[in-house]
Formats: sequence, C-alpha cells, structure tokens
Amino acid sequence: MVKRITILLVFLFGGVYLSKAQPAMGQWRDYFAFNDARALGVNGSVIYCAVTNGFFAYNTDNGELNRYTTVNGLSEVDITAIAPIPEKGITLVGYKSGNIDLVYEDSKRIVKLPFIKDKPMAGSKCINHFYYFNSLVYVSTDFGLVVINPDKLEVRDTYYIVESSGSLKVNMLVVWNGKFWAATSQGVFSANTNDPLLISYERWERESFFTDPTNECLNVTAEGNYLMALEKTLGNDVIWMNSGSGWVEFDRPFDDMVGISMGYGRLYAYSSNAVQVYNLQGIKEELISSYLFGGSPRVAECIPIGNSRLAIADEFNGLVILSPGSHSVHSPMGPFNNKFFHIDASANMVVAASGAYDAAFGNFWNPFIAHTYSEGKWSYFADWFNHDAVRVKADPRNPDVFYVASWGGGLYKITNGSLTEHYNPDNSTLQSVFPGQPYCRIAGMDMDTKGNLWVANSEVPNPISVLMANGSWKAFPYSTAIGTSRIISLTVSPTGIIWLALARDNGLFVLNPGNDVESASDDIYLKFRPRDANGNTLPNEVTALAFDRDGYVWLGTNQGVLVSYNPQRVLQGETRFQKIKIPDVVEGLAVYLLETEEVTCIDVDGGNRKWFGTAKSGVYLFSADGTKQIHHFNTKNSPLPSNTILSVKTHPVTGEVFIATDKGLIAYRGDASQPAESFGKVYAFPNPVRPNYNGLITIAGLMENSVVKITDIAGNIVYETRSNGGLATWDGKNRNGQRVATGVYLIFCSDSRGEQATVTKLLFVK
Repeated sequence: MVKRITILLVFLFGGVYLSKAQPAMGQWRDYFAFNDARALGVNGSVIYCAVTNGFFAYNTDNGELNRYTTVNGLSEVDITAIAPIPEKGITLVGYKSGNIDLVYEDSKRIVKLPFIKDKPMAGSKCINHFYYFNSLVYVSTDFGLVVINPDKLEVRDTYYIVESSGSLKVNMLVVWNGKFWAATSQGVFSANTNDPLLISYERWERESFFTDPTNECLNVTAEGNYLMALEKTLGNDVIWMNSGSGWVEFDRPFDDMVGISMGYGRLYAYSSNAVQVYNLQGIKEELISSYLFGGSPRVAECIPIGNSRLAIADEFNGLVILSPGSHSVHSPMGPFNNKFFHIDASANMVVAASGAYDAAFGNFWNPFIAHTYSEGKWSYFADWFNHDAVRVKADPRNPDVFYVASWGGGLYKITNGSLTEHYNPDNSTLQSVFPGQPYCRIAGMDMDTKGNLWVANSEVPNPISVLMANGSWKAFPYSTAIGTSRIISLTVSPTGIIWLALARDNGLFVLNPGNDVESASDDIYLKFRPRDANGNTLPNEVTALAFDRDGYVWLGTNQGVLVSYNPQRVLQGETRFQKIKIPDVVEGLAVYLLETEEVTCIDVDGGNRKWFGTAKSGVYLFSADGTKQIHHFNTKNSPLPSNTILSVKTHPVTGEVFIATDKGLIAYRGDASQPAESFGKVYAFPNPVRPNYNGLITIAGLMENSVVKITDIAGNIVYETRSNGGLATWDGKNRNGQRVATGVYLIFCSDSRGEQATVTKLLFVK
C-alpha cells in the first residue's frame, strides 16, 4: 500500500521557495514537523500546543496561528511541558533536559532558565508539568518539585518529598481545599499550602486510598468541589474521586490510560486511542474513538476548552479540536515527521529519506517514507509495507526525478513525488541478504555521465548493480574482492570510476567498468586502504566520501578529513591521501582539519567549499582547500536541534543548506550556489532594499567566479567582489564602510575570462 499526501508549508518568515522572496543570507529556517503534539495549555481563546521541536499558539476566535522553534529563540528541542500564565503574560516551556523557557507574549522575548538543567545531579531532570499558585510556579520534574519565582527569575525552593532528599518522579501538582496534591511515581502525596517547611519530606503525607498506595499516580485534576486522581494498575487503571468527604472509586475505563482532565462540569478520561466523557455523577456520556474526518485518535493530552468542546494533542495529527458535529485539525504544516536520514536536491525539488539503520547495520523498521519539498509545499510518498528509506539521488538529467533507496525494500523511482518504478529482486539484478525475504539493502547510488545509475547492494553475492540508461540491469559479482565488509556509500568519480566506502576500517573499493558496461572483460578493480605519501597506511575508518569541483576526493573519517589530489591514478596504485594542515595557531604545533571529530557527511557547495557534518559537534564550513574555517554551527550558537548531523545538502539554485540531524531538518541560507553555464536571469534580492533592512544583498544567477562590480547611476564603483559559485553578496556599504545613499545601483557582472557579461539594477532606499 502506498500513499502520497501534499500539505502546504507555513513559513515562520515569509517568502516562496525558489522565488525572489528568499530568506536573507545567514538566516535560518526550520523544517520541523508540527503534527506530533504532546502537551497543551489554554489561555482564553488561545490554545498552546507543544510538539517535539517547538510549540504553536492557535487562536480559536480568528484562526491566527503563531509558531515557535529554535529559529526564533527557543532553547532547544524535546519539549515535555507547556503552560501559559495569563497573570504574567508569559508561556512556560519545559524540556526533557530540565531547561525552561519563559516566552513573553507582549515582546516575543524569550528568557532561558537553565537552573534545573545545570544542576549537578545524577538521573533525569525532565520537566513534566507547571502549576501557577500565589505568584509562584511549581515545576513537577523527574526528581521532585522545584519552585520558581517568575518575577525574579530564580529558583526559590526544591521539594524532595521522600526521605533523605531522595528523588521521586512528580508527574503533576494541583491545589485543592488548601492542599497541594502531587501525582508521583509512588502514589499521591499531599501537604498544606501554607506550610513554611515543605522542603522537609516529613511535611508531605502519602495518601493511602489507592488499591496499592505505591502504585504510580499518572495525574491529578481538580475543579470546584471535585478532585480526581488516576492510579496506574496491572489491569484497568482506576479513577478516584474526592468531593470533600474522602476518596471513592469513580471508574476503571481503560487499561492503557494516559490521563484525566476536568472542566465545564465533565470529566475526560483518555487512553492513547480513545476519550471517555463522564458527568461528575459518574455517568458515561460519550466515547470518542474515531474522528469525523477519519482515523483514530493518538491522544497525548486532552483538555476541555468549552462546553462540549475539546482540544486534543494528537501524536499524529497535531492539534485536533472537537465540537459537536465537527472535528478539525489546526496546526502549522510541515513534513510528515522529523526523521531525516539523507537528503538530495535538484533545481526543482528537495527529497529526504525518512529511515535509518543502526551502528550494527540493523533496521530501525521505520515505514518507508520519502519527503518531497517543492514550491513551498511538503509532500510525502509512503510504502507502508516496506521500511527505512536511507539514500536519495537526484537524476541530473531530469530535476523532477529522484531515486530513493530502502534498507530492505529495494529501490524506488519517484517522479514529481509519485512512484513510477519499484525495483527489487523480482524485476532487477538487486538481491536480498536472505533470498525471498525483505532484506534488499541499498547502501548507496550515483549516476554517471552516460545516465547509468550505479547501485551498491550490501551484503549480497552481487554487491554492485547498474540500471543502464536503456532500462536494463547488470550485476557485478565482486563480493569476494570486496570481502565481508559492509558498503556504506557509492560515488561515481568525474572520470567514471565507481568508488565504494567500506565500513569498519576496511577502506575503499574502486571499479572501472570500462567502455563496455555490459562486458566484464575490461573491468579493473582494486580494494585498498588510504595511504600517505610515504606509503604508510592511514588507520582512519572511512565514514563519508565526496569529489569536489576540481576532481579531488575528500574522505570523512572517524579522525577528521583526508584528501587526495590524484584520485584518477587510483587503479595504478598511485593515489595518496593526506591530512589538511590548518595554519599554526600556536607556533610549531600542527593542527589538522577536524582531527578530533567523526565526520558523518560531506557536501561541496557551488563555491567548491566543504560542508562537514559531524557525529557530536554540529556542522562546519571550510574554504575550498580546507585550511580556513568559515562557519561552525552547533546547538549553542545556532538553531540546530542537535549536534548529530546525518546529511548536508546545498540547494543548487538558492544556496540554502539543508542540514539533517537526528532530531529534525533545518536550513541555513548560504552564500554559494551552483554556477550557471552562462548568464541568463541574473537578479538581486531583496529589491528594493528598504531602510529597515540590514542583511546581505544577494546577486544570483552568476557564472563561476564571476566578477561583480556595483556602481551608482553616475558610474562610480561603490563595491567589487567575486561570486561563490552562482551567488555574490553585498552588505549595502561603499568602500569606506558607509551605507550607500538612496538611489538606483547598477550591478555589472562578467565571467572570469571576460567573455560574457550582463547587468541588472537594484533600488536602494536609505
């Protein structure tokens, strides 16, 4: 069964992709999913919905929707709790790490409170719930209760409510009848709200009404004269009620309950796939087990927002609002999920594989999903019967065609987001690790200049196959030469040699298929480990491989980067590799390019510069020769959701750098794109440049290493530069560093040889 869904992406910053209204240089855009809702909060007509990588606020009166991510100031990802506090005009956001953000509604200012995260202690610090009472915020965490003064932005107290300051997970807290009621992993605890000594565990009393007082209490909720508690048991979970005269059992609706909530005279008990509605006399009113728009709920949290109106944080659909006769979804649109393992891009489209395999090359068993992004829209292609899309390759002859490889399901050809071919052992030379079973694992693929698609088929007798331009397949039985090592990538060199990177320090395998691909008689191949100029073996494990615009080959390893300047001599055994020495920071102390990093991926941008993704330190941009660091982005200095980088790809037209992490996809507006072969449509943006704009002005559509001269209308040169690939930038200042005057400016562009030229105009308003 396959499925294709198209959804409109709502950008945080305006603009249409692949148009002149592009983000400014140096600006970030997130491409996070917003359908994996996990927590809710309400302030009047505004519903706050937290998802894994951010949150959004939806106004039920006017439909206004605002989203918040690391791009516009949130500390990190993995949100676990959210609570608006109308009295203070703030929204509290809690994270799995223990971090807390205060988002101020009037100024959109975000203040970070890292006190819990930075607290030196063992164990989880996850934020589970916020409760505002008497001008203080009571924070339920995995180790106890933390009291925060939101006015002074400080921690006032920490309550350990079990003996000897022991850690106890607190799921949530409420106030009812003059007492705090804490739902914990060991039952319900209570204490007087006016007790000045709540830092002492002795002031907290464990309630004994549960069937087993030490069973976990998932949550407590209160309204008016009623307090409810939810006990987790081995059978159906138990809802308890206290109306002022003691605890009585209310009901046992489900065996997999997630929570309970109260409001507008009703109780809502919810499991992961259903919501049971009660009146407060214990009468069941409605069971919600499906949506009117189709499908079953995936409930993470459920809260009432009016009489017979519910808001559901749905793990699949995002924010779902239920009204009598109407069920609707109100969420920012984005990709299907945050699983991005590998990316490729053409002029028309970006495609990402949503799968993975682990360090032992075992499946993650994610459904086979290929995200596609074009003209401001996200779509996805899914084959629910197969799994783990792991590689993507754009067809350089057709920008609407992509090949997507599965770690088990073979090879898919996708045209304009729809499946056109599915190659597997039944209709190609591809093989399964276990014949007849779904283990046709594709480790890499690339296309040569003749239009032949080369495919690395891991762990099988014929590990290399080629889909020729005429549609026929041929296999190459070189498993004995390759050995037992697994293949991690396949790359075709500019000279047509097939390069395989092999896992676990097994080096490289190269194949020259000769002039006749269908004949093995002219094949030449070699397996080797990288050696330096003296013939010494370099012990690095190869993790990534890429050819740059000069034809040099760059290897990412578990100990930095290697480069060879003569890869065309590889089959003569003469190719040598070396580390890139960074100019001495300390005299006499050699430092080599990323030598302490595990490099996970390499991308060469239009200016021949190198983007290196790493396993633990984020992403780097280096100069074309690798000796100068231009950027280093990580979670501390950028909106990156994680420092674990899985794939990097620079868009060939816009220069936007798509960065896939283990926690989602984000993009940085770079200043290099693939150069044009000739001057066609050269343009500058933004145009006009308005007085409040302080970013870089971009000139796009240039040839490689173009000379760009900017003059005023009288012909006076105010700025001169060269392009990075197909892009050049200007900061709007003259040679003296002063912002230029209002007027029309001419941008003269010529190629590096002076054989072609063009001119465009720019209006600048000071």
